[in-house]
Amino acid sequence: MVGQCTDCAPVPRGLSARVYVTGGGSVFHRSTACEGLLDGQRKARRFGKENHTPENIALPVAMESGKGACILCFPDYRPSPTAKRCEVLVDGVWVPGLLTQWRRGADRRWSGVVWYVANGEQVTATKDQDELRPA
Repeated sequence: MVGQCTDCAPVPRGLSARVYVTGGGSVFHRSTACEGLLDGQRKARRFGKENHTPENIALPVAMESGKGACILCFPDYRPSPTAKRCEVLVDGVWVPGLLTQWRRGADRRWSGVVWYVANGEQVTATKDQDELRPA
């Protein structure tokens, strides 16, 4: 029956059936022209690491290998129904992000668990309410 296995399950909303991955990356991309992918490759070169040629593979293969969706390539994808697009303040610049959870600290201030791309890598971090805003 369709939808029972990862090979024949429908593609989740906001993703594509085929994606690009590299051997050293932690996310999958829609295109080899993704700025996040290109930044990651530039960073690898800068640190003397091997650059891996992007490979076009089926989405289930990428997900089964533990890679997540690049938020620059797939801004409409939500890993959970409660995740929301946002902007995250990183080194004085607002960048696109995905808010996955709100938390309230002992100081009564809110913080959010967010995904965003910085220096070619997808980051998961907890940011103070003042470092987050709606997209």
